[in-house]
Amino acid sequence: MKDRIIRFLNDIDTALVPIADGRQLSLYHVGRSALVWKYGFVSATEDVDVILPGRTDFLLEESIRLFGRLTAKAVEHGLYLEQVPEGLPPVPGNYDQRAVEVEERWIVLRLFHLEPNDLATTKLKRFWAKDREDIRMMCDFDLLDPDQLQIRLESAFRYAMEKDGNRDRDAAFAHLRVVQKYLREGIWVDG
Repeated sequence: MKDRIIRFLNDIDTALVPIADGRQLSLYHVGRSALVWKYGFVSATEDVDVILPGRTDFLLEESIRLFGRLTAKAVEHGLYLEQVPEGLPPVPGNYDQRAVEVEERWIVLRLFHLEPNDLATTKLKRFWAKDREDIRMMCDFDLLDPDQLQIRLESAFRYAMEKDGNRDRDAAFAHLRVVQKYLREGIWVDG
């Protein structure tokens, strides 16, 4: 699966070279495909989720136009590129400063992998079955720290407090408690 993701990104890079005019496109890799690539998780995925910090970019828009869901290139690779807005997962503050750049020989693309607690934080709000499975694998691979995970989640919701009654925040923190219990006691109880 990792090789397939790399071939997909190689193709994106090749397609961008003629229009990049010397510019680079820095993306932050999130989602299951990041776990497959960075940690060797044996999981199937159909998309490569990326975050572009703070804005949109012509090169990303072109990448999605060519390699997004249901495009010919996506069908060819069996993968599609999807931009995830920073606020949607949400992502922890300063995640980009802890991320590590992937060492590939791309001309246009610069891809970064999030620190494990940052990546897990992006899955806590939604907490669907695949998110829970991914987080449990991260726990089992000893990639997460319960205290760091809480700090990162607090920074992801830096403008919402418990007293505010923010449903997304409340759900994410309820899910955090499930993960912390598993990390500390080895007991997973879905809330």
